[in-house]
Amino acid sequence: MSVTGDAAGPGRLAHVHEHPEISDADLGLIRKLAPEARLVLDIGAGRGGFVSAARGRGLQAWALDLEPDAAHLWQRDGVPGALGDGARAPFADGSLDVVRLKELIEHVEDPLALIREAARLLRPGGLLIVHTPSPYSQLYPVGNFWDDYTHVRPFSRLGLRRLIEDGGLRLERIEGYVAGRNALERALGRLLAPVLPHTYRVLARR
Repeated sequence: MSVTGDAAGPGRLAHVHEHPEISDADLGLIRKLAPEARLVLDIGAGRGGFVSAARGRGLQAWALDLEPDAAHLWQRDGVPGALGDGARAPFADGSLDVVRLKELIEHVEDPLALIREAARLLRPGGLLIVHTPSPYSQLYPVGNFWDDYTHVRPFSRLGLRRLIEDGGLRLERIEGYVAGRNALERALGRLLAPVLPHTYRVLARR
């Protein structure tokens, strides 16, 4: 999913799809950790699947992405959103309850700018959700980190901690997971996640 020019490319959204179980897990975390949350921004929203799911749960969610094709998909699917740079989002300071960055920080040269912008957008106590491939993702035959030529770097747990703290946020936790396309892959993923997580989910507070 794209947020800045270096991450964009023609037709990239054709193969960018949100795993429904990941959207469901994030929405469950919002309900648990930020039960009063209403205003949600998905930066690098791609096709807008998470925004649609969030609005289906009663949240006021918006999409933000730089990919021009995204706007056509949003219009078709009734997803409210704006084209723009996630490091310069068109929202007021402290105006959002939740900001989500899914598989985005690994695409940009300056991930700190994205985290600082999320900190600006969040109200005090607001929740940031970040997903990014772990260094172990290079070991997987499907979803190998370097299969995507727009990837810049994978992040270690320590690197993520430092990024969040330098961005002015308080880290709550980092958890690893392995997504699956079917029941067998998901079952295998649950076994691998504690030792070889494909992806990290980061939870932080303003």
